[in-house]
Formats: sequence, structure tokens, C-alpha cells
Amino acid sequence: MIPSPTMIAKELDAGEGASGVFEARSPAPPADGLGRDDGLAFSRCAEAAERAYLGGQIERAASMLEALGAAARSDLERVRAHELRIAILTAQGRLDEALRIGRSALAMLGENLPDDGPARKAAADAELAAARAALGRRRIKDLLDEPETSDDRTRAALRLLMSLFMPAAMVSPPLCAFIAARQVNLALERGHGGASPFGYMAYAWVVARMFRRYEEAYELGALALDLSERSDQRELSCRLRLLLGAHISVFTKHLLSSLDLFTQAHEDGLRTGDLTYLSHTCVHASLVRFGLGDECEAVRDEVDGFLTVVQRARDELAAAALTSVRRALDVLTGASPARRAPGSAASDEAAHEETISGPGYGAVAFIHHALRQQLCFLFEDPEGALRMGSLAEARMQGGAGDHLATEVVFYTCLAQLSPARPRDRQLTSVSLQSYRDRLAEWAEQCPDNYRHKHLLVRAESARAAGEELAAMKLYDQAIEAARVNGFVRDEALASELCAKFHLASGRERIAHVYMSDAYDGYLRWGATAKLRQLSRRYPHLVAQAALAGHSSRPPSVFPASVPPPASVPPPATMASPATIAPPATIAPPATIAPPATVAPPATVAPPATIAPPATIAPPATVASPALAYPATVALPVHVAPPAHVAPPAHVAPPASVAPPPASMEELSQAPREPRPEPTATLLPIPGRILVLPLAGEMTPARVARALERIVTGAAARRARVVVIDVSGARRVEAGLAIALTQAAAALRPLGAQVVATGICPEAAQALAELGVDLSVLVTRRTLQSGLACALELARGARRCRRRVAARTQPGALSLRAGMSRHRRAQAPR
Repeated sequence: MIPSPTMIAKELDAGEGASGVFEARSPAPPADGLGRDDGLAFSRCAEAAERAYLGGQIERAASMLEALGAAARSDLERVRAHELRIAILTAQGRLDEALRIGRSALAMLGENLPDDGPARKAAADAELAAARAALGRRRIKDLLDEPETSDDRTRAALRLLMSLFMPAAMVSPPLCAFIAARQVNLALERGHGGASPFGYMAYAWVVARMFRRYEEAYELGALALDLSERSDQRELSCRLRLLLGAHISVFTKHLLSSLDLFTQAHEDGLRTGDLTYLSHTCVHASLVRFGLGDECEAVRDEVDGFLTVVQRARDELAAAALTSVRRALDVLTGASPARRAPGSAASDEAAHEETISGPGYGAVAFIHHALRQQLCFLFEDPEGALRMGSLAEARMQGGAGDHLATEVVFYTCLAQLSPARPRDRQLTSVSLQSYRDRLAEWAEQCPDNYRHKHLLVRAESARAAGEELAAMKLYDQAIEAARVNGFVRDEALASELCAKFHLASGRERIAHVYMSDAYDGYLRWGATAKLRQLSRRYPHLVAQAALAGHSSRPPSVFPASVPPPASVPPPATMASPATIAPPATIAPPATIAPPATVAPPATVAPPATIAPPATIAPPATVASPALAYPATVALPVHVAPPAHVAPPAHVAPPASVAPPPASMEELSQAPREPRPEPTATLLPIPGRILVLPLAGEMTPARVARALERIVTGAAARRARVVVIDVSGARRVEAGLAIALTQAAAALRPLGAQVVATGICPEAAQALAELGVDLSVLVTRRTLQSGLACALELARGARRCRRRVAARTQPGALSLRAGMSRHRRAQAPR
């Protein structure tokens, strides 16, 4: 899990205008200014300006640095002041100004940045060729033994080039490539030192983005981490792991590996005060979780915390990017006005789009349009998806450099193939075949992240070509690949497209199955607005799924002494007898339950004792059939043979029936107000195991809430095993047992297993007599034995994932391993 943004924000808030990260180790600025002869005064003033920047006092820091640069006595002092100014200008989005200052500072050190135009492209190509030639003569692992430089000007040039890399990446890909290659050439020509690890990581980013040599890029990234750790340069850790996780490992490892890198980057950025790269780590962590299909509410809460961090750090670019992510999540969840992001009104949305269209906001505009493209396609607007994709593609300079760029390719393919789009309209300049080829390349390079996407595009292409048999097979393969690799959103999307394919071919029953799976997937994702859309557009396909997944309040029952409202319809308008439990199972009047929860009781009441309609709950509060539970009495039970019951037509309408006056004896025997039952709480334990103890009276309403808590909790925590202990329940009824089997069926697509504990032999025998099949569950008598079984199942799941990883990527270890690439290379295979 990403470290708490609230903790980071509190850390940034520590002190009056100073960052808690640097407060303890940075001396206060001298009172006598720069009048002293030694260089200590300059260093202290530079640190004071840096503290002001970290504390959020951007204007004060900028004015201090401007005065500091004017009072500097050497080129090295001026370069240091310019380096801090570049960081501030980058956070403010003034990228051109940052590059202008960087060009003048490099000129002081004898280094030149190429001018804009054809000369810049030629200079970048020449520098890249020189770097490739220099690296070609060495093995990557031998670069660790390169000598260190003792030249202060070389070290200063490497640091200055590092500070210019981010603004160059947002403005000019050729300039970014030149800066990355120049850092490598300087390190190889004059020796390692200072920021040389970042130079290798920046060059790895260029190799992945421009040349698509992903394995070589990952090796260079691992080299950069090794160099940083060997020289104990912790101040580089945040930016190194951000570049590796956001731009390189997404093409070689599962996205979970990127989240591991982002976690460490957060911790290191907080410890070292690297606020610019910390802020951009927040952005990429949110985008990766969005792409994985993590639960929307959890991601939205995390984004809110991230916004606090980046706003406190005064990073306007990262704040604008996170605002776009937050608004996309608001659309998906159908958030109420009180829960929406600040400034979500239409006028504020227009102002936001105007802001991100300005100079320096190209990367933010790309994120905004890419997320809007996904929303357009999910809500069945393929033409809007193509328009947004074209806008995002225009901002995607230098090729696909991160996971969100691959999503643009993916959704553009799906939008072009959509049957809802007119075939005579072409809204994108990129051909479908070229995008399909890129998806195929990524799927071959990293099947964990891209194979299911490539399969889904192939399925849509087969459908468009009329190849139904091939399309069926490819849809199923895409759904399974997305499920195995944990992409909840993509699994739901593939199921939805498959359902539409079968529906268009007249196979409505098959379409119902796939659309129900899609509904379940979107439910796990938390996309409430998408669920509403499916219910409106395809009510005949998702009705049962909607009822099963809907968390409603339990049906209300009017007491026997209180008549129902006047709006309750007469018995003739109620549900047909086929939908109500058999007459032989009706309990005596004092114990009648609502129709959705009526179950076979121990005795059969004669017709004369049937309660009048006035005691029946109104139909509007009847629970859905999918949540009905066959029994509400303790087990074991004896079911009496069927008996004849008078038809409903002989019962007088409700208005003509007056409730009999209650006697003192009846009042004394009336049921008392039940005590509030304990809330079922999911308890996580190591090994991705969840434990849910159930205690007290397990009414149908409580069982339904527990079932919902199990599914949502397991999806959010990516649990492998869920242990449900019913030893504390007063009675183990058929409804509770069926809920356990439903939980097992719902968790199976998530890759989780259910272990039920605490079912006594008598209850198990009674359940078997009622035909409740517990074979789909792993059952244990005690909680202790259940936990032991869960630990063993979790270990087996990890071993299975290792075997799958070994088959798809030889030598790969667990995707969840929290070690970096260079440590995994040393681990036993």
C-alpha cells in the first residue's frame, strides 16, 4: 500500500514555513547575510531558500534564489542557485522559463543545449549514437566499476542536466533524449559522480520510449539503482524508482511491480524532501491503480490525500493531473454533489480544460483526454472516445512512454471497431492495424499487462469481420487472461463486449450470462454509474445480477396490531402464487415473515389460522429472489407433508379487515425489541488472508450485508483466502449456508477461496437433508484448524503464481515481491 498521504501532508505542514523533512538538519541562515569571506554563508542561504520551497513558500524561495544568484561569487554558486530555481519553475508549470535558465547555467560550465528546430533533432541523434557506441563497448554490469570523477564542474553539470530532464520531457522529446544521452556520455568520459545514476535511468527511459528495447532499458534501470545504493545517494531514490516504475517496468513486469516501486518512492521522497518527483509519483500511482481496476472509492480516497500533498507542495502540474483523475472517478461512481471534487461544476470543468490547454500543461492535458476517452467508451460513445483519443495522441510526444499511453492505443482500437460507430467516419490519423501491431508487441513483451487487451481487440476484429467462432474463442481467452492477472475493469469490459456480441447474434441466454459477469465485475470495481447504465440499457440481461448485487435494506414488517398503509394493494395485485413459498410452509400468524424470507418451518398451520392480509408486508419492501433465504428457523427441522390452503380469493381485502384488539396476555407475549447485533468486521492477517467472524442472530438482512462486505473487502485487499467463522452464530440456518456458497462463487472469479469454520455436525446433517450443497466450500470444525488451512492455501496460491510467472517470463519471481530488480537478479532461481 502507498504510504498515507495524510502523514505526508502533516510532515510537510510541520514548522512555520519550513518542511519537517529538512528542519532538523538544515542550519538557519546567517544574520549577517553574505558578508562573510568563506562560502558557508552562501550554503546556509541556499539551504534557507530550499527550506522555504519545501515549506510551500514558493514566492519567498524564488525571491531569495534570485538575490542569491546575483550575489554569487563563482560559477558553481550561480549554477546551484539556478538549479533550485529550475525546480520551482517546473513545479509552477513554467517549463520554457526553466529550460531558458538551465541553458544559461550550462553555458557557465562549458555545456550547450541545442536550439529548437532541426538542429535540436540532429544534436539528439548524434548524442544518442555516441552513447550507444560507448555502451556497446562495455557490459552493463561492468559499469558499476567505472571510476569516480573528482571534477566539481562535471558533478555540477550532471546535477544541472538532471534538473532539466523533467521540463524537457514535457516540452520537447528530442531535447529530453539529448539530455539523457549527454549525462551518460559525461559519466563515461569523465567518470561517475553526483547524478550519474539518474543519467543512466534517464537514458533507460529514452531506450524504452523511443527505441522500444524494453529489456535493455530495464537492465540499465537496475544499474542505476545499484549505483545509487552503492554510493549511498538516497536523495536520488524517489526519482529513480518513479522513472523505473512509470516508464520502464510497465513494459516488462506486472503493474503490481510498479506499485511496489511507487511505494518505496513515496517513502524516499518524504524522507529526502524531493517534492517534485514525490508529487508526480502520486499521479502515476493513481493512474496505475485506475488501470488495474482497483475499487473506485478506495482510489478516490487516496487521490484526495494525494491532492493535499501536491497542493501543499505547490506543484500545479501534479495537482491539475490528480484533479482530472478525481473527476473521472466521480463520473464512474456517480458521486453526489457533496462527494465530488471541488470545482466539478460545468463552468469549473471548462475552466479546468482551459487551464490545461495552456503552455507547459501538455502532459496534464494528455492525462485528462486519455481518461475522458476511457469514460466515453465505457458509456457507449465511441465517437467521443475517438475524439478524446485524437486529442490525447496529439499530446503523446515521443511515443508511448507509460501505461496510460498504452490505454490510449487500446481504447482507440476498441472505438474504431465499435459497431455503434458509422463506418464512413474516420476520426483518428492512426490506422487500426498500426495500433494492433503495437498491442501485439507489448503483449509479447509483457503478457501479464497486455495479453488480455490484445486478445480483446482481436476478438472485436473477428466480430467485425463476421468470424463468429473465432470471436467466441478470443472473447473467452481475453476474459480469462484479464481475470488471472487481476485486471477487474478489463475483465468486466471484455464480458460486456462479449455479451453484446451474443445479443446481436440472437443468443440472448448466452448474452445474459456474460452481461451478468460484466455487471459483477463493474460492481467489484465500484463503477456505480456504469451499473445504472447497464440496468437502463439492458434490463432483461442484468435484472437478476442487479438484484443479487444490490445492497438493500431488509424488508420491513408491520406488527400484527398495526394495519398497513392505505396504499398497500389488495391481495389480487400481489405476486403470483408461483413466486411465494408453498402453502404448506406457512408459519402461524404470529411468526409470519416477509415473502422473500419465508422458509419451510417445522409445522403447517391450517387454513383457518392464516393471518389476514393486514399483517403482510407491502410488496415494495420484498427482498429480491436472489437474496432470498430458504429458512429462518433453527436447524435441524422436520418438514411436514403438504396441506391444503384456502386460495387467496376467499380472503377479504385489507380495508375490510380490522385487527383484533390485543389482550394483556397477547401483549405480554409480544416479541420485545431485539438488541442490536454485533457488526461483522473483516480482519486481515498476513498472507492476504481475511477473517470474518459472524456472531449473534444471523437474519437475512445481516447475512446479505456480510456477503457484500466479504466480496468488496476481498476485492479491495486482493485476498487469496477468506475464512468465515460461524461458531458464534446462534443458529446455522439454510439461508446462512447458501450465503456461504454464494460467497464462494462470487470470490472464485477474484482468485480467492472460502474456508468456512464452526459448522457443527448436526447442522451439517440438517443442511444436507435440505439439499444445501457445501461441497464448493472448504470446511473445518474450528477456527484454529481453518486458519491453518487458509495459510496452506495462501502458500499454494503463491507457489502457483510463481510457476505461472516462470512459464511466461523465465526466471521471474513473485509479482508481489517487494524487492527491486537488482535484488531479484541475485536471488536463487
